Amino acid sequence: MRQDLTQQMDGMRQDLTQQIEGVRQDLSQQIVETRQHSEQLNHETRQDLMAHTEQLNHQTRILVEDLHHQIRLVAEGVLNVNEKLDRFHDEVEAQIFGLDKRVMRLEAQRGSGSDA
Repeated sequence: MRQDLTQQMDGMRQDLTQQIEGVRQDLSQQIVETRQHSEQLNHETRQDLMAHTEQLNHQTRILVEDLHHQIRLVAEGVLNVNEKLDRFHDEVEAQIFGLDKRVMRLEAQRGSGSDA
């Protein structure tokens, strides 16, 4: 009976050892598959991130070019306004000079008329 129990226990140990070994192999396989899947996801994520970054860079370049164009247009507008102001200034200055000459002539006439 003791020998039967010992044999039964040995058989149970062998079964348990085989089951444990099977579980270890399954876990090892799952770990390998999980690592492979994780590496694949990591690779895909990096590719997606690089593609998204390139797209953002492209869009940013387009926006910057558009901004430069708009700045050029504003600068041209400022130059046009400056030219108009310079012309207006010259016209006003000429009118003031003309008025100044007229006032001096009137003052001269008034001064020569009061002497007589």
